[in-house]
Amino acid sequence: MSKHKPAKTDSRRAQMRAAQIAQAKKQKNQRIAIIAVAAVVTIALVAGIFLLVNRFNDAKAASAPPSANADQSGMKVWSGNAKQGAPVVSLFLDYQCPACANFERNFGPNLEGLAKSGDIQLEYRTMTFLDTNLRNDSSTRAANAAICADVAGHYPEYHNAIFAHQPAQEGNGYTDDNLTKDFTAQAGITGDALDQFNSCYANKRYSSFVNNVDDEAGRAGVTGTPSIQVNGKTLDMNLLTTPESLRTEIMKLA
Repeated sequence: MSKHKPAKTDSRRAQMRAAQIAQAKKQKNQRIAIIAVAAVVTIALVAGIFLLVNRFNDAKAASAPPSANADQSGMKVWSGNAKQGAPVVSLFLDYQCPACANFERNFGPNLEGLAKSGDIQLEYRTMTFLDTNLRNDSSTRAANAAICADVAGHYPEYHNAIFAHQPAQEGNGYTDDNLTKDFTAQAGITGDALDQFNSCYANKRYSSFVNNVDDEAGRAGVTGTPSIQVNGKTLDMNLLTTPESLRTEIMKLA
């Protein structure tokens, strides 16, 4: 005689099986939900990082003046004139440096001439270390003023005006009247451009840029001014015996 399992046992097993299937389905759905949430969070984090990086880059770009070079280590002068492959000539200077003013008197016109003709891409990389040596802030204020002159469209002219009127006594520095009135007039900054200059200078708009240029000069191995680098190679200033020798020595390193 065959024996049959009680119907209640079969029903109980069916219920247990159904419960197991339901539990497995629930766990699967939970895993899918967790993965979906994690994916959403990851996307949100990536998007957030992307936005932060873009904002940082936008802020960095906004903090650089119009003529800043690509890595914001200096200012390009007559950059639109540079010929294809022209060597980058970086002049490191401090606006309170007497030797720099002397270099400008003797070699400045030739250096500017090479930039205007497009034979070189000239950069001014302004340092401010003499503020510490002379216990004032004149180098920094002059550097900031020169950058503001760039905003006003007269950077090289203002640069020249600063050196042309460097105080005879080292350490006397430049007054605010020198920087905001005398030199702007000599550089031809008037009208709306003068308003732009004064607002820029009063708000120290590019102080971070000025500090960065000084820091980058130190990282480039420059310990004194004036110094010249041609495509990153240091030019021996002792070889500059005449204004005409400037081109010769530059092209040797190009």
